[in-house]
Amino acid sequence: MIKVRIPPSPTGLLHIGTVRTALYNYLFAKNKGGKMIFRIEDTDKERSTKEFEKDIVDGLVKLGIAGDEGIHKGNKGFRQSERTGIYQKYLQQLLDEGKAYYCECTKERLEDMRNKQRANKLPPRYDGTCRNKKLTSGVIRLRVPDDKEIKFNDLVRGETVIHSKELDDFVIARAIDDPLYHLTVVADDHDMEITHVIRGEDHISNTPKQILIFEALGWKPPEFAHLPLILNEDKSKLSKRKNKVSMDDYLNDGYLPEAIINFLALLGWNTPDEQEIFSMEELIEKFSLDRVHKGGAIFDLKKLDWINGEYIKKEITDDIDKFFEKLTPYIKDISTDSDLIKKILKDPDFEGRFKKLTDIPNELSALFGKVADYPLDLIIKEKFQITSDMLKQVLEKAK
Repeated sequence: MIKVRIPPSPTGLLHIGTVRTALYNYLFAKNKGGKMIFRIEDTDKERSTKEFEKDIVDGLVKLGIAGDEGIHKGNKGFRQSERTGIYQKYLQQLLDEGKAYYCECTKERLEDMRNKQRANKLPPRYDGTCRNKKLTSGVIRLRVPDDKEIKFNDLVRGETVIHSKELDDFVIARAIDDPLYHLTVVADDHDMEITHVIRGEDHISNTPKQILIFEALGWKPPEFAHLPLILNEDKSKLSKRKNKVSMDDYLNDGYLPEAIINFLALLGWNTPDEQEIFSMEELIEKFSLDRVHKGGAIFDLKKLDWINGEYIKKEITDDIDKFFEKLTPYIKDISTDSDLIKKILKDPDFEGRFKKLTDIPNELSALFGKVADYPLDLIIKEKFQITSDMLKQVLEKAK
C-alpha cells in the first residue's frame, strides 16, 4: 500500500508551504488508494512548543488534509520525543557495526579546521580525525563511504546522482540518547512503512544523506519527490517580510478553507486543460506527480482573491444558510436581521462583489447605517460604485 507522511516541526505557526506539502501528500495518497501519516518532529527541544503543535494540528484538521493516522487522532508514537528509545537502539546498531562512530572534536577545533579549508579554497568538511579512534562518548557521526555514487529517481525532477566525496561524516546524534533529524526521520519513515517521501525542494540536499542511513541500517529507501518552492512575486523565497505565511492569517482574513486548498493545489501543479476551480474530489481524481512543475510557484494574492470570490459566490447560491453560519462571526455587530442580510447577499447587484468574508461586513455596514460620520452618497460612489436608485432597489427587494 502507498503510504506518505507529513512531519512538520512545531517551531512556528502553520506555514503556507507546510499546507501545500501536506495537500500534495494527501492528494497523492487518496488518488492511489493509500494512507497519509501525520507525525510531529520535535527534536528541536529549544524551539518546539505545544502551542505551535496545536496550531499546526488544528489547522490541517480544519483544512481537511490531516490524513488517516497520527498525532491528530490521539495516537501514541507519532511524536519524535516519544521515540527516543527506538532511535537509541538504531544508533547503537550503527556503532556496533562500525557504520557510525563517536567524535570528541570540540567546536573550536572544528571551526579552526573549516577556516583553514576555506583559506585553501577547499569545501569545509569534517577531516575524519576521530574516524578510527575507540571512543565511547561524544557526538555520533555516520561513516560515509569514500567512493560511492548515491542515486535516486526524483519523481518530479528525474534521476539525481550525488557522489559521496561531496559529503563528509555528518553528525546524526549529539549523544546516544539525543538523536538528530537525519537519523530520526529515516527511522520514522522505515518504522511507519512510508513508501513515498513528498517534500519541498529545499530537502534535496538531505536526501543522499538519508539514503546512506537507510542503507547503513539495511533498509530500502522510499521513493522521493521534491516539490517546487513557493515564491514571492519577485521570485524570492516566500517570506513573512513580503507576504503573510501563516495559515491563521488567511483564515482570519476571511478566506474559505476550500478556496485555500484550491489555490494551493495550483501552486506548482495543473491539469492539461488548465482547469482552475476544483472540488476536493476532482483534485483527488486528477492529481499526479508527473504534472508537478520543476520551477518555483509564484504566490499570486490576486488569484487567491479571485478563487475565494468564486467560492463565496457559489456558496451563497448553493446554500445561503450554510454560508451564513460561516459569515456570522464577521457580521455579529452589523445587524440581527439574518433574513434581510441573506436576501441582500443573494441580490444580483451584489453577486461577485465579495473576495473575502471580511469584505462583507464592510459593505453591509453602509446599508445598515453603521459607518459614523461618513456621507452615504460618498460611500455609494466610492465604495459600492452603484447609484442611489440601485441601492434603494436592493433594500426594497430585500425587505
